Amino acid sequence: MYMFDISFIRMAYIRPLISGACSKYHLMPEQLGIPVSLYSDEMALVPHAVVNEWLTKIAELSGNPSYPLAIADSLTISSIDVKANWFMSAPDLAVTFRRINYGLSCFHSGAHYVGRQSGKLLKWCYDNEYSGTAAGIDSLRVAIMMTSVLRHFTHDGFAPLAVKLKGTDIDINAASEWFGCEVKTGCAMTEVWFDNKLLLLEHAVPRDHNKATLISLFDLDELVNMPQRDDPTKALYEVVNFTRHYGMPSLETVASTLGLSTQQLQRRLHRLGFSFSSMRGYVLNNIAARYMLKGYAPDEVARLLGYSNPQSFTKAFQRVRGCTPKEYMRRMEH
Repeated sequence: MYMFDISFIRMAYIRPLISGACSKYHLMPEQLGIPVSLYSDEMALVPHAVVNEWLTKIAELSGNPSYPLAIADSLTISSIDVKANWFMSAPDLAVTFRRINYGLSCFHSGAHYVGRQSGKLLKWCYDNEYSGTAAGIDSLRVAIMMTSVLRHFTHDGFAPLAVKLKGTDIDINAASEWFGCEVKTGCAMTEVWFDNKLLLLEHAVPRDHNKATLISLFDLDELVNMPQRDDPTKALYEVVNFTRHYGMPSLETVASTLGLSTQQLQRRLHRLGFSFSSMRGYVLNNIAARYMLKGYAPDEVARLLGYSNPQSFTKAFQRVRGCTPKEYMRRMEH
């Protein structure tokens, strides 16, 4: 039993689907309830339950529960827009397959991407217990991504041996046409089946696989920063961080995001040794420091953190750090 049983998806991982759907169906992220500051932050961590709401809202507005099929070109692994996207830089499928399975843990917590072998058959599996009512959409999204990787190392018309999808509200005929094989819905997990001979070197593509990847220590720190289910303090930190995109985080908004009552949240905070105000101050102060290290001006940081005026931010920052934001920036420059 986890104190906060929550999964996160990094914005960079889900944004290609949102962007593709908005372009296809003439929507705006704001229509889905996504603030501009959140949508533009590729490293932001979003609770999976919130992502599920976005995915189902797109289905409602588009009138197409199988819309990932209509925007399949947007759902490649290369569409993840972050520095050092190394997934497709490998020379062959075997290395890429392994790299994606372990690397996506930096973009999606609580889900499992694995390969399971049965004779000459290899099943690329995706298991996610947090997809809820958006299970079919989420399953299609990942199955399309996996198949696109296989086509990259073979040919555009490559068809898996079989595809299994979670969810039932899926256009099976349209799915079978896109994948080029039999598709089953209502399955326990997402599976894309293919012959393991695709892992042979004959399916390699020209690539400078020894090319150096330039990523700053700051960017690396953000990339590996993913809370685990058994770390309630870190999970709570990221929920507070997420809710500040909608204004100053409050006990009510954080509790609602966690699916708790305010009383339940307060009791769990007490067990962790925090009050809500101290936790919020700690989180916002750390986020402020990260923004300033990126070069943001204090007034802009105050706005991004939901403060009603810059003076309130300055006082809150000084209470924790013992210096004003401007003094902090000057110290960091030396």
